[in-house]
Amino acid sequence: MTEDEIQRLDSIQSRAKRPTQADDYLNIIYKMQRDGYGDDIIYHYVVRKGYKGKTATLWRHIYNISMNNFPDRKVKPPLHYMEWLYPDDVTVIKRSGLLKYILTIDPKKERDETIGRYIDKIRETYPVVEMTEKMFSEFHAVIMGKDSDAVDEYILKYQDSKIAGFCAGIKKDIAPVKNAVSMDVSSGFVEGNNNKFKLIKRTLYGRAGLPNLTKKCKLAFANNNPDFSLKDLL
Repeated sequence: MTEDEIQRLDSIQSRAKRPTQADDYLNIIYKMQRDGYGDDIIYHYVVRKGYKGKTATLWRHIYNISMNNFPDRKVKPPLHYMEWLYPDDVTVIKRSGLLKYILTIDPKKERDETIGRYIDKIRETYPVVEMTEKMFSEFHAVIMGKDSDAVDEYILKYQDSKIAGFCAGIKKDIAPVKNAVSMDVSSGFVEGNNNKFKLIKRTLYGRAGLPNLTKKCKLAFANNNPDFSLKDLL
């Protein structure tokens, strides 16, 4: 570096401020705060006017303008307003909870009592909920039954519906699906053991080598073998 470049390191360099989508609404925020409007009203007004940027950016601008221009104005941190709070008389039902409710078949499992009180109204207002519940229950009955021809009937019934992709996937593996329906044999035992082997492999971090991996796998399943001895691992 030259002597001039070294000296310039000690001076503060002015950098251009990075523009944000909230810059077009700074005057609106300032005037509304001067007129005594609350930050929540200002936020929703700016969004109504067309703001499409990040929520945190807009709240940060509202907070900073208030602190810099109206120090005596009561203001709360932006994170306080970013949490949506509903009145006590409003019942919130999330989509994940609704899906869990309509996809629960086992009568022994407890369902959400709040959703249960409004499920009839939800089905009436949103027909897709009743349609989803019907398609799932029918497919569950097919899988848990013994008639492999029911798979073809299900595909024929819903191949042109919203789950056309799902039906196309079943067609690609139609033989294994029908075998799973008609046969009592399951691959659950094999898949369960594979899961245990993979867990053991991950705990070794790939550094112990194949001999130690073999020994550790044998040790993990030693309780199933009454004739097992630790001498076998030496």
